[in-house]
Amino acid sequence: MKTATLAAPRRLPNVNWARLVATLLLTLTILSIAVAVTMWAGIRFRPPHLSFIQSSAVFVAEMFYAVSYSAMGWLLATRLPRNLLGWIFMALGLSMAVQLTITFAVEGVYQAFRPLDSSLLSGAWFMSSFHLPALTVLTVVVFLRFPTGKLLSRRWAIAGWTALVGAVIVGVTVGMNPTGLAWYPSLPNPFAAAPNLRAPLQVASVVGLILMVAATLVATASMVVRYRRSADVQRAQMRWIAVAVVLFAGAGLPFIIVRYALDAPYATGGVLLAMALIAGCFLPIAAAVAILRHRLYDIDLILNRALVYIPLTAILAGAYTAGVALFQRLFTAVTGDKSDGAVVITTLVLAALFTPIRNWLQTFVDRRFKPVSSANTGPMEDVELTIDQRVSMLEQRIARMEVGGSRNDDGTDW
Repeated sequence: MKTATLAAPRRLPNVNWARLVATLLLTLTILSIAVAVTMWAGIRFRPPHLSFIQSSAVFVAEMFYAVSYSAMGWLLATRLPRNLLGWIFMALGLSMAVQLTITFAVEGVYQAFRPLDSSLLSGAWFMSSFHLPALTVLTVVVFLRFPTGKLLSRRWAIAGWTALVGAVIVGVTVGMNPTGLAWYPSLPNPFAAAPNLRAPLQVASVVGLILMVAATLVATASMVVRYRRSADVQRAQMRWIAVAVVLFAGAGLPFIIVRYALDAPYATGGVLLAMALIAGCFLPIAAAVAILRHRLYDIDLILNRALVYIPLTAILAGAYTAGVALFQRLFTAVTGDKSDGAVVITTLVLAALFTPIRNWLQTFVDRRFKPVSSANTGPMEDVELTIDQRVSMLEQRIARMEVGGSRNDDGTDW
C-alpha cells in the first residue's frame, strides 16, 4: 500500500533587506535630482531666488554632493549594513536631493506667477528651517564614528547629543522667524511668531549655534585622536579621511556662523557656501581613495568597477544624445527631413567605441588608484594584512613555540 508523502513546503528566497532599502534610497535620490534638473531646465537654468546663492554653480555642486554621498552610502550599506555610516551617507545625499527638488519647485511657481499651495510652502518652511541643522548633526556623527561606525569611547557621544540639541534650537528659532523664511525670503512664514519675540528667538538661535559649533569642533578632534591612535595600516587608510574632515570643518563652520549669526552680504555667503560644499564633497572622495589605495572595508574591487562603469554610462549617454542630434541635422541638411538612420548610425558608432572607452577608463582608474601595497615586494610584512590576519599569524607562531619550534616554516629564525 502506497503512502502519500507530503511535499515539503517551498521556502521563500531570502531577501537582502539592507540592499533593498539602500537601493530604494539611492533610487529616490537619483529621481529627485532628475526631477530637479527637469524643473531647472524649465526656468532655463537660471539660479533661483535664494539667500546667499547668486550662481548656478552652487546647485551643480549640491547635485554632486547628493550623488557622491548617496553612491558611497549605498556601497557601504550594501556591504556593511551594520555600519551606521553608510545609512548616514545616504541620508545626507537624499536630503540634499529633496532640498534641490523643493527649491526648483518653488522657483517654478515663482516664475509662473502662480499661488503657492500649502504643501509646497510647508516643505519650503521645513527645508529652510531644519535642512542645514540636520546636515550638521549627521556630519558630526560621521566625524565621530568614521570609519568603524563606532565611537572611540562613550564620552564622545556627548558631542553628538550636543549637536542634536543645538540643531533643534536653531531649527525651531529659525522656523519661527517673524520676518519670513530664511532661505526663501520672498515667502511668508506659516509658523511665524509674534514680532515682539524676535529678540528672544535671536538669543536662543545664538545659543544653539554655539552648541553646534562646539560639537563640530569636538567631533573633528575625535577624528584627529582616532588617527593618532591608529596603527600603521589604519593610519594609511585614514590619512586622507582625516584631512577631508578637517577641511570640511574648516570650510563649513564659517558658513554656518555667517548664516545664523552675522549679517553678511550675499556675495560673501555665496563664496562660503561654495567652499563648504566643495570641502564636503572631499569626504566621500577621500573614502573612495582609502578603499582603492589602502583597502579600507575590503571593497576596493566593487568601487573600482563603479568608477569605471558610472563614467562610462555618462559618456555613452552624452555621446548618444549628441550623436543623434548631429546626424539628424546632417540628414535634415541633405534630405530636408529627419531620418531614423541617425539613431542607427549613432548606435553602431557607440557599439564600436564601447570597448576602447571602457579599457581607457579602466587603465586610468588602475593607474590613479593602484593599491599602495602592490608595490611592496620586499621582506617587510605586507601592509594589506588586516588586524585579524596579523593576530592569526601571531597565534600560529606562538603555537610553534609551544611545541618546541623556534624557527619559521622556511627554516629562518624569527
